[in-house]
Amino acid sequence: MSRWLGPLRAALDDACVAVPFFIRDDDAGWADDALWPLLDRLAVARVPVDVAVIPAEARGDLVRELNRRRDGVSGGRGLLALHQHGWAHHNHEPTGRKCEFGSSRTRSEQLADLARGRAVMVDAFGPEAGQVFVPPWNRCTPLTALLVRELGFGVLSRDVTAARAGVPGLAELPVTVDWLAKRREGGVVDRQARGELLARAVRSVGKGEGDPRAVGVMLHHAVTGADDLAEVAELAELLAGHDWAAPQLMADLLT
Repeated sequence: MSRWLGPLRAALDDACVAVPFFIRDDDAGWADDALWPLLDRLAVARVPVDVAVIPAEARGDLVRELNRRRDGVSGGRGLLALHQHGWAHHNHEPTGRKCEFGSSRTRSEQLADLARGRAVMVDAFGPEAGQVFVPPWNRCTPLTALLVRELGFGVLSRDVTAARAGVPGLAELPVTVDWLAKRREGGVVDRQARGELLARAVRSVGKGEGDPRAVGVMLHHAVTGADDLAEVAELAELLAGHDWAAPQLMADLLT
C-alpha cells in the first residue's frame, strides 16, 4: 500500500464499523476524453462513482457512452449514477465568487434553468437522473434549495463547508474531501496531506447531529492527470478491500 494512504487505513482500522464513502466526479460534458480513463480505473476496483453532468452539454456521444456504462454493457451495472450539474455551468455573478445559481438571479431565472436542466437529464438518462442536484462550484442560494425540492429533487450535494439548506424533504450529501483543493489555491498538491484529510473525514462521519453521513470525495476529471489517476486507483483499491470501507452510490446512502 502507498504510504500516503497509511492515515486513511489506520482511521478505517480504528472505525470498527462500516464507514460509507461516495466518489463524485464533476463537469461531464467538458474534456470528456479525460472522463473515460477515470471511470475505467474505478470500474476495475468495482467502486461506484456518481457523475455530475452539465445538462447543456449532454448530447450525442457523451449520452450514449454514459448510458452504456451505467447500464452494464461494460460490467458497470450499479457502479455509475448520473446527476444534474446546474444547467450550463455559467457564472452569473458580476463580482465575487463564481456561481450559476447565485443571489444576482431572480426566482424565475433560476427556476427556468433548473427545470430545463432536469428535463434534459431525465430525457437523456431516465428519471433517476432527476433526483440529485449538484450546483456548479458547489454554491447556490437558499432559494435554489427550495426550488430544487419544488421541482422534485430529493438530494442536494455541495461542499461540507456550505451551510445546510434545511429544506424539508431535501436530503444533503456534501463532499468532504476535494481532491484538488490545494491545486485550486495555486499550491502544490501534497498527497500525504490528502491522506490525512481522508482520515479526518472518516473520523467525522456520524459523530453527532449535523455531521456528514459519509466521506464524499470530489474529483474533476478535466484536471485529473496521470499521477492523480494512479492515486485514485490506489484509493479505490483500498476502499474495495477494507472491511470497514463501504463505497456506495449517493442514492444508496439514503435508502
